[in-house]
Amino acid sequence: MLKLEEILVTRNWVGKPVRRKEDTRFVMGVATYVDDLDIDCHHVAFLRSPYAHARILKIDTSKAEALPGVIAVITGQEIARQTKPVVPRAFNKPAVQYVMAVNKVRYVGEPVVAVVAENQYLAADALDLIEVEYEALKPVVTIEDALNPKSPLIFEEAGSNVLLHDKMVHGNIEEIYKEADLVIKEHFKVHRYSSTPLEPWAIIVKYERANDSFVVWSNDQQHGRSIVNVCHTLGISTDKLRFIVPDSGGGFGVKLALWPYIVTLALLSKKANKPIKWIQTRTEHLLGGTHAPDADVEIDLALKKDGRILGLCIKDIQNDGSFVHTTGIYGLIKFATMSGCYNIKATSAELVSVVTNKGPTVQNRGVGKPTMIFVLERMVDLAAKKLGLDPAEMRFRNFIQPGQMPHTTPSGEVYESGDYPECLRKGLRHLGYDEFRKRQKDLRSKGRYIGVGISAGVEPGTSNLGYYYTSRGVPEYMGNAEGAIVGVDYDGNINVLLGSVDSGQGHATTTSQVVADMLAIHPDRVSMTNQLDSIISPFLGHSGVYSNKFNDVDLGAVIMATKKVRDKMLRIAAHMLGVDRSKLKLKDGTIYSSENGAKAVSFKEIASVAYKRILLLPEGEEPGLKEIAYYKTPFAKMPSRENFNIQITHSNSVHIAAVEVDVESGSIRLDRYIIVHDCGNQIHPEIVRGMAIGSTVHGIGASLYENFVYNEDGQLLASTFMDYLKPLSVGLPNFEVVHMESPCPYSLLGTKSAGEGGAITSLTALANAVEDALSPFGVKVTSLPLAPEKVVKAIRETKEI
Repeated sequence: MLKLEEILVTRNWVGKPVRRKEDTRFVMGVATYVDDLDIDCHHVAFLRSPYAHARILKIDTSKAEALPGVIAVITGQEIARQTKPVVPRAFNKPAVQYVMAVNKVRYVGEPVVAVVAENQYLAADALDLIEVEYEALKPVVTIEDALNPKSPLIFEEAGSNVLLHDKMVHGNIEEIYKEADLVIKEHFKVHRYSSTPLEPWAIIVKYERANDSFVVWSNDQQHGRSIVNVCHTLGISTDKLRFIVPDSGGGFGVKLALWPYIVTLALLSKKANKPIKWIQTRTEHLLGGTHAPDADVEIDLALKKDGRILGLCIKDIQNDGSFVHTTGIYGLIKFATMSGCYNIKATSAELVSVVTNKGPTVQNRGVGKPTMIFVLERMVDLAAKKLGLDPAEMRFRNFIQPGQMPHTTPSGEVYESGDYPECLRKGLRHLGYDEFRKRQKDLRSKGRYIGVGISAGVEPGTSNLGYYYTSRGVPEYMGNAEGAIVGVDYDGNINVLLGSVDSGQGHATTTSQVVADMLAIHPDRVSMTNQLDSIISPFLGHSGVYSNKFNDVDLGAVIMATKKVRDKMLRIAAHMLGVDRSKLKLKDGTIYSSENGAKAVSFKEIASVAYKRILLLPEGEEPGLKEIAYYKTPFAKMPSRENFNIQITHSNSVHIAAVEVDVESGSIRLDRYIIVHDCGNQIHPEIVRGMAIGSTVHGIGASLYENFVYNEDGQLLASTFMDYLKPLSVGLPNFEVVHMESPCPYSLLGTKSAGEGGAITSLTALANAVEDALSPFGVKVTSLPLAPEKVVKAIRETKEI
C-alpha cells in the first residue's frame, strides 16, 4: 500500500477547511435535479392499496383508460408476465414478490395499478376511476403477530413469517459465562423510523425504440447494484440500460431501493413510447419510501464483580415489513458493532427476521448499528448501576486500550486504531462532569431534574458486501471498490469523474483538496463532475454513495488515477526537459528541475504535447492525459461465518448529553450536547463537523420525535409531517464538537468513516441522560422514542419507558 508521503507532494490543502466548491450552484438554485431536467415526459401515478393485507379479486381499469389524456395503464398481473420476481439477498426461503402487487397486497401503500397520462393531474384523476375488488385478510402487524403460528402468512410459499433465523457464536461463550460472577439481562424495543431527505425518490425513464433499450435518470444512491437489479428483473442485458444520476437532494440510505419503480417505469415507457416521469410525494415516501425496522432485542451481559464485561448474548428480532430484497440484512450488519468499544471475549447472536404488513425496510443511516449500540450502551449503564459504579468508570474498565490496536472482535471485525479512553476523558472534561454532578444534586433538592448520559460507539465504514449472504451461502458481491477517471485538459487543469455520486457530502471539495496536494496546485484548478452516466463513468457493482466508503475506496480510486496521470506527466516532462525523472519536482502547475529551476515546463505545455504535438512524446508513450483506476480495499476478508469483517474502517465517538426533564409534562430539554469524534485523518474538518452534527440530529429525531405508528389494522398513522415529527433547529442545543485523529492504517490517507456516527451513538446518550435525570423516581429506559406521554406514565405508574 502506498505511504502518505508517496501520495501527497504538498500538505497545503488536505486537512484545511477550504471553501466548498458545490455550494454556489445549490444556493443559486441552478443545480439540476431529476425534476429540473428539460425532457418532454408523460407522468405516472400509482394506485396504492388501502389495505395492509388483502387478496386482489378483480381490477377494472376501463374507465381510467377511456379518460382523455390517459396514455397507458399497467397492473401487477401484467408486471408479473413481463418481469422476474424480486431477488432476496439475505435468506433462502421461497418468497415470491414482484415490483407491484400481484394477487394480493402486503402493506398500505403498495402499488396496485400505474397510470400514465399527459400530466400528473390527469394521471391522479384517472386513479379515481379504477375499480379494485379486495378480499380483506387479517393483518400481521407486530413482531408478536408474525411469530404467532395462528397468524396468516405474508408469503404462503415460505411456510412461515420468519424468513431468516440463524445463530452465530464467536469465542468460547460457555466458558465465559462459567467464569462470570453475575449475568444481567434486559429486553429492549426500538421503534420504526426513517430518514426523510428533502428530495424524495425521482425517476425518468425513456425507451429507445431504435435499439430496444432504456435511458434512466434517477437520484439512486447505489446505481452499481441497481443497474444489475433492473436488468435482471426486466430480463435484458446491461448494454440495454443507460443509467444517469443527476444532482441528488440527500439520501441517507433510503434511496437504495428505487429500482423496483424504475422497472415499472421502463415497461410503461415502452408501452407509451415516450419518456415517463415520477416524482414521489411526501406521503408516498412516508408510506412506502422505506423505513428502518422496529426491533425486539433480548440481551444479557456476563460480568465480573469488578465491572469487566466478559461476553454477551443477544436475540435480535427485526420486523422487516414486506420487501424481500432487504429482509434480514439489519441483523447481520450488527456484527460490525456487536462488541462496541469494549474488550469482550465472546458473543452469541440469535438473529430472527420476520415479515409483516408494515411498509418496506431498507438501509437507513447506520443500518442496524443504532439499535446495537443502543442496547449495548444501555446495558453498560444498567450494569454500572447494578455494581455501584459510575457509568464513566464502567466504560473505562472495559474499553479496548490504544496499545491493543488493531483489535479483532470475536466475530473477526478488525478495529484498526483509536484511543477510546481519551475520547471519554476529553468529553468528561469538556462537560465538567464532577461539577455537573454537584449541580444535579443541588437542583434535585429544588424539584428540578437534570441528567447526563454517556454513549460510546463505533462508526464502521466501507461495507464488505459479502456480509449480506452470511446466512445463505456464496455471495454475489464481495469486498468493496470504486472507480475514478482523472484527466488533464488542454489548459492544464484537472477534471475528476468518479464511479460514485454526491448527495450532499462535499465530494467535489474534498477530492479537489487531495488532487491539489498530489499535483502541487491550487484546488481551484481541480473540477469534479458530480453526476454519473453509466456510459462514461467508471462504475462497478459496488458503486454508489453509501456505507461511509468515500474516504476509503472512492478516494483510493482518485489517488491511483491521479498517480497514473502524475507519473505520465513526469515522464513527458523528463523527455521535454532532458532531465532525469528522479530530479523533477512539482509546483504551482509546473514541473521543474530540482537542480536548475530555469528548466521548467507547465502542465499546459505538457498537455499540448500529449494532445496535439504528439510526435514530441517519448518513445512508446501513448497520447492523452486521462487515466482510469479502480481501487479495492485490500483488507476485506472472504465471507465466513467464523471470521469475517462486515466493514473495513472504524471511527469512534463519545456522545454526552445533558438534559432537563419536566416531570409534569414529560418534555425533555437538551441543555448541552458534546461530541468527541475520531475519524482518523480529516480532509476537511468543517465537513466532518457538519456530518457529525447532522447525523446526531438524525439520532435526536429518532430518540425523541420520529415514530411510524401503525394501528391494529396495519394502517400507518404518521403519513405526513403533521404526525411524523422531525427535529427543528429551534430546540436543538449548540453542539460542542471535539475532534481527535487516530489515523487508519488501512486507508491510503489514514481516513475513516464520517457520515453516520451521530445516528449510531446519540440514541443511547439521550436515553441514558433521561434515565439519569429520573433516577429519583426509579424510572428505567428500555424503549424508544422518549415521547412525553411515555415519560409521564413512567414517572407516575409504570417506572419504565
